[in-house]
Amino acid sequence: MSRFQNIFCIIKLSEFDYHNSSDLRQTLFNRLNGSKIEQIKESRDNQVHFIEKLKTLSNRLNLKIHYIPEKDIGTIEPTADDLIISCGGDGTFLSCAQQFENSILLGMNSDHNPKAGLGSFGALTSTNRLNLEKHLQRLVNGNFFIDKWNRLQVKINEKLIDRYCVNDIYYGQKISYQTCDITVHQSGVEQDFNCSGILCCTGMGSHAWHYNAGGSPFSNDIDAFGFRVLFPNLKRPLEFSSGIVSSRNELMMVPEGEEYILSFDSKPDVITTQLGDEIRVFLAPNKAVRVISFYDK
Repeated sequence: MSRFQNIFCIIKLSEFDYHNSSDLRQTLFNRLNGSKIEQIKESRDNQVHFIEKLKTLSNRLNLKIHYIPEKDIGTIEPTADDLIISCGGDGTFLSCAQQFENSILLGMNSDHNPKAGLGSFGALTSTNRLNLEKHLQRLVNGNFFIDKWNRLQVKINEKLIDRYCVNDIYYGQKISYQTCDITVHQSGVEQDFNCSGILCCTGMGSHAWHYNAGGSPFSNDIDAFGFRVLFPNLKRPLEFSSGIVSSRNELMMVPEGEEYILSFDSKPDVITTQLGDEIRVFLAPNKAVRVISFYDK
């Protein structure tokens, strides 16, 4: 029997259902080429089949799960003893991690396909169609452990911001093609950058945007976070353009321009800063995400 008081499953709105949610979106959707449309339909079908399988197996195992559409994520208030299942991809998992900071999370990839360009790989989602039955059985038997993933937090002018990220924080211009000027302080060294923004990441996030921007992945088990300056102006002499910051320290950024933004895990609800603000990024103390992991090795 499950050890959790309640189990909630947050279900992603599929891209196909999104495009068919209004006449205008459907008209625009029909402009896509045929292979792209078929790929989106297949992704929706994969999710439908996955949810059907999840419901069938959970009923067989006597797991009572409450299913919630992602658009209604704000209608529930789970406790620290509840389990939140994210059913979608990495974006759905990150939405749950931001919404439910105290609950235990389990990421499920409803469109799993490890082949490049097809389906979703799901770096943050350990459960997929291939291991779903095995993982649900282990969930019932208690054959799992709760991992802790570091999260980042921010202060602006010494005011603590009540927001966290699992993967990364972007700081820079809201419009991606515009450069920004930022002074960065780290380990007693100050450096002025003209760049496309600055990316700070956890060990988990170092495998995502940070890696695609040329950074080296590092373990989420170490008490540190990384940062990388995106496309710095190489005509300026640089003391550094990336680094690792320990949990005992902070990375401080000071904008030399107006209305730069802070984005947490690439979510659209950004925070805007002003000229001369002091933005300090650090590992959030005692705010790690608790995530279900299974003994698959």
